[in-house]
Amino acid sequence: MINIAKKKLPSAVAFILVYLSYCAAGWYVMRGTMAVYGEHYGWPAWFANDIWAFFFGGIAPFAVYALLSFFVYRMLAVRVGGDMASVRYGMHYAVILSNIVLFLLKFIYLAAPVQASMLNIIFDPTVTLAVVALYLWYAFYQNYVEKSMYRIVVSQVYGMFVTVYAVLTVINILMSVVG
Repeated sequence: MINIAKKKLPSAVAFILVYLSYCAAGWYVMRGTMAVYGEHYGWPAWFANDIWAFFFGGIAPFAVYALLSFFVYRMLAVRVGGDMASVRYGMHYAVILSNIVLFLLKFIYLAAPVQASMLNIIFDPTVTLAVVALYLWYAFYQNYVEKSMYRIVVSQVYGMFVTVYAVLTVINILMSVVG
């Protein structure tokens, strides 16, 4: 197998790519939100447009990802050891891939805008958790961490994503019912 952690991009570039992928994944939902708020609250046209929606769509998910991944990987580096930097770096690629897939899947929103909130509830956790699970399986075979300690890595990293997407799913369900 190809080791994706051998030739690393600088950390700042990897985080910028993760942010841009979150922007792309959140663009469709944010453009609808900004259109509704722009119409309802009279936002100026220069602000309630697709460009601002693109960049605002990625702020919250990226902030949550960056904050949680910092603490989870820092804790795992102390607890487990091994090459946690490579696991974290590869996870950036997994998140970028899942967000690109989500961006492409969300073209369905243009054909079915009424169902966009329900599709968002289904697509986001399903695609992201599937790609993260595939990456963790890949990382296991790359021996980034000692095999006996790998269950701790999987439970912490995958648990972080399951927890975040469970909370986001509940919030999205409540918002779609209320809105």
